Amino acid sequence: MKTNSITRKFGKLMRLDVTYADYIESLKITGDFFLHPEETLDQIVSELTGVTVPIQKDVLLRKTRFILDSNEAEMIGITIEDLINTLEEATQ
Repeated sequence: MKTNSITRKFGKLMRLDVTYADYIESLKITGDFFLHPEETLDQIVSELTGVTVPIQKDVLLRKTRFILDSNEAEMIGITIEDLINTLEEATQ
C-alpha cells in the first residue's frame, strides 16, 4: 500500500489523503471549498473508495456528477474535474 497527500489550489484549497495499491483503500477530502448538502461529500468518498488504480477518469466523473445531481448539491470553489484530476495525480 502507498499513501499520498496532495494539496491543490483552485478557486479554493483542496487536499486529498489517499491510501492505495491496486485499488483505493482509503480517501479523505478536505479543504476550504463548499459543498451543500455536506453529506454529499461522504457519498462521493464512499463511491471513490475501492475503485481500481489506475483510475478511469471518465467513469468516475460520471459517477460523481450523478451523486451531485441526485442530491441537488452545489460545489463552490472546486469542480468535480478538479477532484478527479487530483485523485489521478495522487495515485500515480
